[in-house]
Amino acid sequence: MAHRLIIDTDPGVDDAFAIALAARSPEVDLVGLTTVFGNVALDLTTRNAQRLLAHLGRVDVPVAKGAEGPGRAGDVHGEDGLGGQALTLPENDRLDHRTALAFLADTVTEDTTVVAIGPLTNIAEALESGVRFERLIVMGGGLGLGNTTERAEYNFWSDPEAARTVVREAKPIVVPLNLTHRCIADTEFLARVDPVLSNLTGTYRAYLSNRSENTGIYVHDAVAVAEAILPGTLRTKVHSLDVDDEGAFVAGNHQVEVAEDTDWPALRAFMEQRLSV
Repeated sequence: MAHRLIIDTDPGVDDAFAIALAARSPEVDLVGLTTVFGNVALDLTTRNAQRLLAHLGRVDVPVAKGAEGPGRAGDVHGEDGLGGQALTLPENDRLDHRTALAFLADTVTEDTTVVAIGPLTNIAEALESGVRFERLIVMGGGLGLGNTTERAEYNFWSDPEAARTVVREAKPIVVPLNLTHRCIADTEFLARVDPVLSNLTGTYRAYLSNRSENTGIYVHDAVAVAEAILPGTLRTKVHSLDVDDEGAFVAGNHQVEVAEDTDWPALRAFMEQRLSV
């Protein structure tokens, strides 16, 4: 029986791959997307989520609009969040009448997995309003590693207070940069998957290639979603951590399950199969 899944997201190119992976996996029942500011501003992340679902043939999946804030990653994902290609995706004007907070309060049950792949503002607000997450997977953070500052990963840096609340109160599985930086969708991968998704990656690929020898993209968010689809895909270890005001992990008193490893060749093959058309 498929298990229930909600994705809290700020699409975002790697978010697009993560959403597609969930939408095309029969192991999960994708019951909704909640949107948050992040890679671009909230109106754009919401529109991108709607259009991605339309492309995937999943306009049945509700989208609930969440927390507003500045979108700061236009140089990474393009000014529209999808490499300048958002308007090539089909339109979808269906939007849930509830806020993300209300949607989570109404929809999260004991058998629901929530995967948060953007800034954690919606999730922290839900925790503070009394929502309890039985299984929460978070893409974010890094152990001694950042991608926005030397120490801070983008999602945590975007709302450090929210990240701190989630780490302290929700007992999440955290999927950090230390692992996702080893999971690269290279040119061969991108040639094998849905060409519409590959077409979104130009700005992101250019950004990364200007800074390293990487000719593909990091599939940060899809790694986290894969764990929701097939629990046990990632190997984890408990660390004693907290989050500082920069959004960086520091030593602390809170037990956090951190994903440290995976069988990337097997996970890559799984992603390629699910993301092909």
